Amino acid sequence: MNKKLKKFLHTFFKIMIILLIATAAINIIIFGAIYFNHTSKLKKESGYLVAPGQMVEVNDHQMHVYITGNLESDTTLVFLHTSKVVDDSIALQPLFDELSDYKLVLVERSGVGFSENSGASRDIDTIMEETRLALSLSGVDGPYTLIPTGTAGIEAIHWANTYKDEVERIIGINMYYPEQFADTTTEEYCGFFDYIMVPFYKIGGQRLVAELYPDNAYGLYSDTQMKIRNALVSKNGYTKDMYMEDLATVDNAAKVAKEGIPTDVEINLIYANPLLEPYVNVDETVKNTYNEQMAANPDIDYISEYNKDSREYFAQYDNVTFEELSGPGRIYIYAPVELGKLITKYLD
Repeated sequence: MNKKLKKFLHTFFKIMIILLIATAAINIIIFGAIYFNHTSKLKKESGYLVAPGQMVEVNDHQMHVYITGNLESDTTLVFLHTSKVVDDSIALQPLFDELSDYKLVLVERSGVGFSENSGASRDIDTIMEETRLALSLSGVDGPYTLIPTGTAGIEAIHWANTYKDEVERIIGINMYYPEQFADTTTEEYCGFFDYIMVPFYKIGGQRLVAELYPDNAYGLYSDTQMKIRNALVSKNGYTKDMYMEDLATVDNAAKVAKEGIPTDVEINLIYANPLLEPYVNVDETVKNTYNEQMAANPDIDYISEYNKDSREYFAQYDNVTFEELSGPGRIYIYAPVELGKLITKYLD
C-alpha cells in the first residue's frame, strides 16, 4: 500500500476515534447532568408525592386505591384511567366534588401514579384481576358502576362480560372500544419510540419538554394540586409497566372484541367534541384550525364528523346511549360541572 495512503488512513482513523470518544464523553456529561438535576429535584418533590388514598399489596406490589365521596352510598363509581395518564388521582378531584353524593373509587393500575410496577404480564385478565383484588382488599364491594376513560374501556367491557353480577352500569368517558384496534398492529400502536420513552423518563428527559406536563389553563386546580400533578409526571411519567400495557393493548383489544359489547348492561357514553360551543372559542388553536378547515371545505360538517365513527358503531346497540360535551379530550379537566351533571342524570 502507498505510504502516503497508509499515513492518511492512520491519521483519519485516529481522528475518528478521538471524535467518537469525545462525542461519547460529551453525551455522558450531558445525560449525567440531566440525571443529576432530575434526582435532585425528585428529592425536593418527594414531599408532594403522598398518596391521597390507601396502598394495598396486590401480587407482591403496592397499588393505590383512592376512596372518597359518600362512603355510605349504595352507588359505587369505580374510575378506570386511560393509558399514559399518571395524575388522575388529582386531576379527577374537581369531578369528584360534583359527584360527592356517591361512593367514588379510583384504582391506579400497576406502574401508574402512586402504584408500583408489578413486572407481571399486562394481558387484560391480569389487569382486570389486579383491579378487582385491589378493590376487595380496600373493602370496596360491588356491584359497581364502571367509569372508564380511553383505553380502560377495554377493561370495562371485559369486566362486564366476565363478571356480569359485579357491573351495574358502564359510563364511558371518551371510551375506546375493542374494534377501534382491528386494523392496527402492535408495532403501529406501540413502537420503538415508546420503548425509548421509559429510559427517557427514567433519567429525567421529560423535564426538558414542557408540553409533557399538565397546565391549569381552566383554573380548576390549586397550586398544591398542580405541584402534585407535575411531581407525578416527573417521577412516573412513563414506566415499564405502562410500556408493557401499551405493548399488550392491541392483543387485549382483539381478545375482548371476540366477546362483543355486553348487551345486558346499560352503557352511557360521553364523548368530548372540541368543535362545539363554547370550547371551540376557548382554545385558539382549535378555533383557528376549525376556521381554516371550514374555509377550505365549507360543505363538510366537521362537528358531526368529529365522533362519527364511534357514534355509528354504538348505534347498533339498544343498551347504549351516546352524548357529546364541548371540551378537549380530557374533558374532566375542563368541564367537571357539566360532566358531573350528565353522570348524575344517568345514575338517577
